Amino acid sequence: MRDAIANDADFEWPKFLKQLQELGVIKSVYGLMQGSAVQDLAHPLLEFQSLTKVLLRKWREEKVDLEKGDHRRAMRGLHAASTPDKDNNKGTATGTPATPVVDPKDPKGSKRQDPAKWRRLGFETESPAWEFDATGFLGLMDLTDFVYKNEDGFQKLLLEQAGEQPGARCPIARASLAVTSILYEHFEVDKSDDRESQRYAALESRSNFDRAFKPLLLHWSRLHTSGLNAFIRLWKATGAQTEDFKKIEELVRILVEQIVGQAPRTKEIKDVEEELAEFECQRLRELQMELLELTYEDAWGHHLRYVHERYIP
Repeated sequence: MRDAIANDADFEWPKFLKQLQELGVIKSVYGLMQGSAVQDLAHPLLEFQSLTKVLLRKWREEKVDLEKGDHRRAMRGLHAASTPDKDNNKGTATGTPATPVVDPKDPKGSKRQDPAKWRRLGFETESPAWEFDATGFLGLMDLTDFVYKNEDGFQKLLLEQAGEQPGARCPIARASLAVTSILYEHFEVDKSDDRESQRYAALESRSNFDRAFKPLLLHWSRLHTSGLNAFIRLWKATGAQTEDFKKIEELVRILVEQIVGQAPRTKEIKDVEEELAEFECQRLRELQMELLELTYEDAWGHHLRYVHERYIP
C-alpha cells in the first residue's frame, strides 16, 4: 500500500482494494485491531490505518470528471440502477445499450429524455458532477456502493419517495454526500496519524492507547450505508421537508458521534449497524438539546453567572 501510494501514477485503486479484500487483508487487520495483542502490533496496524486515511483523502481530492471513463461509468450505472423499468434497462448494467424509451406521439420514434433523471435520485440539478465538489470521487464511490449492494431496495425507495409531495421527498443522493462528509470529518481523515501514533505508542495508559485505533474506519462502506439509512429513517420519522435538510444532517452527525465515536475498540461493526438503525429519534433530540446547552454554557456561561449574581437576589 505504501509503495503504491508513493508511486501513484494511473494506479488502479479500485482493483487494488478489491484484491486486498479478496485476500482477506482488510478483514485480518480489523480483527488484529480488536485483538488482545494490539499493543505488540501497534506500529504496522497504525501505519495501515494511516494509509487507509491517505487513500480516502486521495479519493476525496479527486474531482468527479465525466470525461474519465470510470467516473462516467459510475454515473451511468447510477442512472441504470434507478430506472423504474428494470427489464427495459438491464442492458445498461452489463455495458450493452438499453432499449430506448419511445414516445408514441413522436412519429420519428426518437428517445424520450427524462427531464428530472438526476433530481429524481436526489441531486439538486440535472448536471450533478459539481455536486460532488465537497466529497470528490469518494462521494461518488459511496453512493454507487450503496445503490449496487441494495439495488432492489433502492428501486423501492425511489418509488416510495416519488409518491410523496416534492417538498417531502428525501433527496437520497444529497443525503449520501452529507453522510460521506460526516464520516470524513468524524474520522479526521485530513489529519495525519503519524504524530498521533507516536504519541499514543509511548503512553502506558491502556485506555489512551486504545483510542489511537479506529478499526471501524476499515468498514467505511458499511458505516456509510448505515448512516444513509439512518438519515432516511430520521427524515421519515420527523416528517422533514426540503428546508429541514440541514437539521436532519445535524441529527445524523450527532448520531455518528454518539454511536461510532463512543464505540470501544472491540465493538463489532454489526452491533454499531444495529444501534445506528434503532437509536430513538426522541433520545437523539434530547442529545441535541444537551449539546446546545453545553455550547451556550461555554460561550455565555460566565456572562449569565455574572448577571445572576449581580441582579438576581
